[in-house]
Amino acid sequence: MSDERPLSELAQGAQVEATITGHWPWGVTAKIHGFEPVGASMDVIRRGSEPEVRRLAQELPPVGSVISVIVGEIRTWHHEPWIWIDLTCPQVLDHS
Repeated sequence: MSDERPLSELAQGAQVEATITGHWPWGVTAKIHGFEPVGASMDVIRRGSEPEVRRLAQELPPVGSVISVIVGEIRTWHHEPWIWIDLTCPQVLDHS
């Protein structure tokens, strides 16, 4: 039995942890913890004027690191659901 919850339980504004899965010219991609597999991203170019996003863009968390984020928007028009995320704290979480 999986410990992952269905995506139907994921709501805009929810605070979740996510693992950074990639760096892109426009921002970062991540995988949300605790839910069915779903992609997530933050567009740091579009939102680069926001203080915490600007800081994240200058010091991208390493791929594989875990950060705390807020679910910004759930998009279901892709073939698979996709989440836009917002920062709650830009520092990497220590899970060692």
